[in-house]
Amino acid sequence: MSPVSPAARILGAGGWIGLVLFLVWQEFFVETPGPWPTPWWFRVPVTLALGLVVLIFALECLMQEMTVRRWATSLLVFSVFGLAFLAAGIFKPELLNLSRWVIIPLGAFYLAAAASIAVGARDSL
Repeated sequence: MSPVSPAARILGAGGWIGLVLFLVWQEFFVETPGPWPTPWWFRVPVTLALGLVVLIFALECLMQEMTVRRWATSLLVFSVFGLAFLAAGIFKPELLNLSRWVIIPLGAFYLAAAASIAVGARDSL
């Protein structure tokens, strides 16, 4: 294992845990105008289930059980979220009900995590 791998594992786990927190924030604490698109009895279990899946990915990152496919999944998800956070922070921060100065660093973190994950994926080949 290379010396870069522990950093990649920690950034990967932090990124997945951050997505769980973002999912909970968006689902339960952001008010939308008008009625919810789905009823609470559907929204709550689905959010919890998706949060558990993401949390399992975070635990796998820390326990060194990442396969190349899981590294690639992390790379794709972190790249998409990094670019989406940067775009939302620059063009429309009120979309996420967060400050521009929170969203843009989140985007930078996820792009840095994606770069670190790419190194981890290359090292695990």
